[in-house]
Amino acid sequence: MQTRCLLMSGERIRSGHQRRVLNWLMDGGGTVSEIAESLQLRMPHASLALRQLRERGEVSREEQGSIRGAIHRLNDIGRRRLASDAVARIRTFVNDIPSQAEAIVLGQDGPHLLLGYVKPPRSRLLPLPNQGISDEKKTAPFSNGSKGGRWAVQRDENIRWYTLSKLEPSDAPAPQNLRGTLGEWTEEVDRIGIVHATLLDSSHEWPLSPGTWYIETENHSPLPNTLVQGENILGTVTGTGISLSPKLGVHAHLTLSVNRVMALNALRKNAFVFEEQPQQQTSRFLPHEALHPWLRNRHPRLSAEKLLQKYEELRVELLTPEGGAPPIALQRQLLADFGVVEWKSRDIITTINFSGVSNAGALALLEWFLHNSTQECVVEWPYPIEENRRMLERILSSGRCRILITSNGNYRTLESATSVLQTRKTLMKAAIIISRDKSLPISLLQSNPVFSQQNSHEEVPLNASELLEAWGNSDELRRDIFTGIETNTVEQKAMWYALSNYPEGDEKWANLNESKHPLAAWIATPNQHRTSRWIRLRAILPQGWADLLPIELCETATLISAMPKGSEQWSKEALEKTRQRFTKNIESILKYEYFFQDDVLGPWMATAVLLSTEQLPEEFHQLLEQACTLWVDAPHQPERVLESLFPLGNPLSTHVEECLIKCKAAAKIHPKGSVLYLWGSLLENMESNEPISPEFLRQIMSKLPSTWWRTWAGDWLQVQLSSTSGRRWLAKTPFPWPALLTRPAGERGGLPAWPIPYPSGRVGLDDVLHILLIEENEGKSALLDVYDMLATYERQEPVHYGRTHPLVGWLARSVESWPHMGLDVLRQGNPEIGALLYARYFASKLE
Repeated sequence: MQTRCLLMSGERIRSGHQRRVLNWLMDGGGTVSEIAESLQLRMPHASLALRQLRERGEVSREEQGSIRGAIHRLNDIGRRRLASDAVARIRTFVNDIPSQAEAIVLGQDGPHLLLGYVKPPRSRLLPLPNQGISDEKKTAPFSNGSKGGRWAVQRDENIRWYTLSKLEPSDAPAPQNLRGTLGEWTEEVDRIGIVHATLLDSSHEWPLSPGTWYIETENHSPLPNTLVQGENILGTVTGTGISLSPKLGVHAHLTLSVNRVMALNALRKNAFVFEEQPQQQTSRFLPHEALHPWLRNRHPRLSAEKLLQKYEELRVELLTPEGGAPPIALQRQLLADFGVVEWKSRDIITTINFSGVSNAGALALLEWFLHNSTQECVVEWPYPIEENRRMLERILSSGRCRILITSNGNYRTLESATSVLQTRKTLMKAAIIISRDKSLPISLLQSNPVFSQQNSHEEVPLNASELLEAWGNSDELRRDIFTGIETNTVEQKAMWYALSNYPEGDEKWANLNESKHPLAAWIATPNQHRTSRWIRLRAILPQGWADLLPIELCETATLISAMPKGSEQWSKEALEKTRQRFTKNIESILKYEYFFQDDVLGPWMATAVLLSTEQLPEEFHQLLEQACTLWVDAPHQPERVLESLFPLGNPLSTHVEECLIKCKAAAKIHPKGSVLYLWGSLLENMESNEPISPEFLRQIMSKLPSTWWRTWAGDWLQVQLSSTSGRRWLAKTPFPWPALLTRPAGERGGLPAWPIPYPSGRVGLDDVLHILLIEENEGKSALLDVYDMLATYERQEPVHYGRTHPLVGWLARSVESWPHMGLDVLRQGNPEIGALLYARYFASKLE
């Protein structure tokens, strides 16, 4: 043990808010709101801390623009105050130094650490233990006693070394060839280095408190997923043997040509390559399919048909001897944008050299790739960033770009990048930027992909509904929910890897396994990438898996294409979202009219159009009739569509009358238990005034919405009460009969296309005496409430306390006699009865 007398004093920063703000500003400037958000401070506290720091001269504010948006920066005085605080902490904590110690914890503010190293750290990536030396009561001499740990990364601040005798600035100690040996432990420790670091994973606190000495652990914990989820190794953390394989979407801005080549080569295996290399061959090949987007960019006003015709003409001219040569002007344009090149089929091309290609030509080539290939790619982009930002963002967000390498001008942030690689102006060296305060030095190299392993089980979800139910509101996956069985062990592993990563997902893994394990890849896809993967997998995914698509994030075309593969509830919600978009922008319907030509998707598109009937102007009437023709062949959501087409109380226009004829004709040939058939049959009975059999009435009441037939509920109830079979059916079929029988007289009711007002005095006590003969079952309680409310009314007895709703008896009385009924009636008993009570009471208070 060694005792050091610390002579030089320092001043601690007493204000926690000021210290955290100064610490945050070490990594660059920021506005008040950015500082408050990052440090999770209230705006007044952040603003006060900055004002106090400005008054002390430790923070400078840029005066351009508004004060609210002004950038604050740490100045030299502020840096000296942080250094003084570090020295004060050394003075407080560094007294007895254990002979094995490598470093001490001087402070921790959230993810930011202040560490003191008495031996230079091995690299900027710091393997921190979860247990300090002072906690190791039974550790053998010269053993590091490691028991797992955490990763931290040194921030851009250089290590400042101080003498332990006087705490004066000093040079770094001489590097040691040995580390962790008995010889090294006995070396004289005469200085300490201040290291500002950031935890890579700040989701839970590092357990070592200030004043704890430790030894860097050898038991490395996993690095963050963004650094290791990739299948190809980009390089190693400088100073360590730890490999880095970042996930898809890396943006590398590398100004050194050698570094660009190294990064490209590291990730190019089995990828489609876009590169810029000096021309080595006499011939260059480009895919002729790229001419289509090139022509579209040059002629943006051409219709799709004319554009395709122009492309076909050019393709024939370039690829076939009999096609002749393109016009001279067009040849010059091709030469300017693509150079001297031979045009070939895309199937034989795996690499595209941008040498000799203009910016416009390169954009067309990337556009072609995005629309015609599912392969992963690596892209070296020698053109400006800002002018091409839209395309570069698309490439990075496509889920297929391993790395985008730029070099033109200064680095520019691309929002879609999963991580950023920047040059260090040293051969084969760069830094991977994880966040504002986290960067790792990386040595570039080439390597092979590595795959992950997971436990697997036979039980798998049969559809998305089971998966969503298995997650529920808990943090654990309930395997007992799954009813599917997978016996293939390879498929089991793929499925359970995907399930273990749900709902966050693993986009890199999903991309690699999309062709071999499409369902597992679909489950493993993060929400933000589901739309693009759906476009590729929709034809092969099993029924019931569209429910994983986030409806709000999906384009309308995606929603329509997914409706056949979704559950009934999901498809209903997707239709409602499509209807909302159509009614908000009627003209947008024309954009998706092409779906009418698809045998499967046409009826779904037709359903969405028919649900928008009331908002469609006259010029859409022909389209409406076309939609109706498609819909009757496959009537999705028939209740909603019929109500939308034939709303109660509105006279039917000529074009809707045409739809009614189509629906009535189609109803006759549909299955006898279907909604469309039952609606058509009932409508025909009403029009002909023919009697309806009790059996058919039961079928109507069981299958059709009660809102369609409750106008006749009193008569139909009496029909069923008059027979044993009817009473048996009433006993086992629950309906809110009190609400069905007591709608206010004159209210609009009836069947779609057959409106009729509710009659008054529809049923009396004598009409329902046979209710008392009904056997006990779930349907009897509502019928007994009907009997009791009519009996107490006719006998002038007090209102009975209801079974289906406490206040149900009042429905048989004049609303003028009702007590006050507030919103609380909606929270009691049967919701339909509660809603009628509240609605009738509310209406009675209106003038």
